[in-house]
Amino acid sequence: MNLVRALLLVLLAATLYVGSLVLFPVEKVEVVGLRHLKEEAVLAKAGLYPGAPWLWILPRRLSPLLQDPWVAEARLEKPKPGVVRLLVREREPFLPLADGAALAKDGTLLPGGAPHARGPRVEGKGPLPKEALLALAKAYKGAKRLRYTPAGFYVELPGTVLFAPSAELLLEYAQATWPKGHVYLYSWGVSLRP
Repeated sequence: MNLVRALLLVLLAATLYVGSLVLFPVEKVEVVGLRHLKEEAVLAKAGLYPGAPWLWILPRRLSPLLQDPWVAEARLEKPKPGVVRLLVREREPFLPLADGAALAKDGTLLPGGAPHARGPRVEGKGPLPKEALLALAKAYKGAKRLRYTPAGFYVELPGTVLFAPSAELLLEYAQATWPKGHVYLYSWGVSLRP
């Protein structure tokens, strides 16, 4: 008896699936909000294509797309039968890194994002201190370059280079006016070198 019920359920599901292909196929797929990603790649990751059963296009298709670091948010809409709209909000590259990647404002590493990033160039040695670099870039809007080393952080401004052993110390004095040259900030004082 259970076998008959299972067989009937499978038959019903197959009938619904085939019926949805014939009655409600996807005729048009729209992608809205792309700036850096390619439409074909986004559609392939989401598995959206004309001819797919419109009734079975569900939000779970977005899981592979949301794994892409460039995608901050994705949403599916079905404005009318046969039409699927994919709304994508991409992360914006902010800090260009030496390896060609970029940091988004939320700290996500974006492969290949450096050419699109408008923030100060980042160079350094050791583990990438994402939060510190983002905070420094936001505090020093005129910075041309940020560097990090095991010894501390450098902020290069037009005509001035600031150094401190910690990002917190640089953030504490972000609103100060600095003379031209090299300025070294320490917890016990400031050293200037023209």
